[in-house]
Amino acid sequence: MCILWLGLLTACGPTPAPRLDPMLPPSASDLELLGAARLCDAEDTVVKSWQGLRYEQVPWGSGEQLQRSAQSGQPDHDRFYFFNDEQRLVGAVFRYNQGLSLKPYPVLRQTLSELRPSSTFYIDPTQLLSQEGARSAVLYRTGDYTSTTQYLVLETEGDPTLLVASLAIDPYEQLLSSYHETFLPELNRSRSATPGEPSPEADQSDDFLGLQQFARGEAALFGSCGTAQPAIAVEAYRRSIQHGLKDEARIAEAHHRLGLALRDQSQLADAQRELEQALSLRPNSPVIISNLGRVLAEQQQASRAIELFKRALVLAPNYPEARFHLAQSLEQIDTRRAIEEYETYVALVQGIPREAKRIRFVLERVKRLKGE
Repeated sequence: MCILWLGLLTACGPTPAPRLDPMLPPSASDLELLGAARLCDAEDTVVKSWQGLRYEQVPWGSGEQLQRSAQSGQPDHDRFYFFNDEQRLVGAVFRYNQGLSLKPYPVLRQTLSELRPSSTFYIDPTQLLSQEGARSAVLYRTGDYTSTTQYLVLETEGDPTLLVASLAIDPYEQLLSSYHETFLPELNRSRSATPGEPSPEADQSDDFLGLQQFARGEAALFGSCGTAQPAIAVEAYRRSIQHGLKDEARIAEAHHRLGLALRDQSQLADAQRELEQALSLRPNSPVIISNLGRVLAEQQQASRAIELFKRALVLAPNYPEARFHLAQSLEQIDTRRAIEEYETYVALVQGIPREAKRIRFVLERVKRLKGE
């Protein structure tokens, strides 16, 4: 039986499927989590796939949570499904109350063996399972370009036991982590057995609404569900700022992202105002500086834009975006310097697949500027 998991890899029998993209981590699995549903599905589509099974519906900030508790036919685990304001599935968490032996899942075991642990936690399994003695629970992370899957595994000799699995589109990962105390309160978050790894963040419920709207904005701005939706992103980032965020860097980023979403809607004056607000909070961010330069360039303020691109490159000389936009702004002012900046950009991004289209554009521009 072949199982298509997250639209990324197909695992048939015990042999792991080939990885379709060498830049992605191993993620093949023979453990079915969502069943017929998929991330980004509409809520009614997900519910329909359950074929009449009971579920509980509760608020989840501005979104909604559907919970399918352990039932007589499937007593082994609880399932939590999370939907955003647009009623799209943005994540799900699966808690295995008695632990799930991974012996019957050779593909997943092989995948986990190829992954580097993200974190390791101390846990007393007597609070969870009918086992004795303190053990370590290991968190593994994998996924594709738009989503992340986590497995929290109790490391037992010869028989790894799955405690919690979660998957989410990337902007929501922080809110739906497998080690979140909502899903596994018995986990000791005060100590991490992995050298150099930070301990998991505690529950940030006091700014949850702000974080949730920030995640919604990210998903809309970058098209996590297939198509960018800048209008939704603008609304979400504004609500995120209104709700409040504890971290000043996150506040700055909310203004930054709001500026990008406004730019995508051609609201350049508003975009400039938000980017300037972001820059006041993070004055040495080359990304914010460069994006403000782009907005100014689009408002025919070339000299100010060039100053900002140069400032960004002082802070980050190998920042290709700033190189590219500086070259564009210099074309009518200093052709020789524009060619140099274009060539530097190509040298920085050569071999990066997502830059291939722009590289072709740049090479054509260089030919024209050289009169070839």
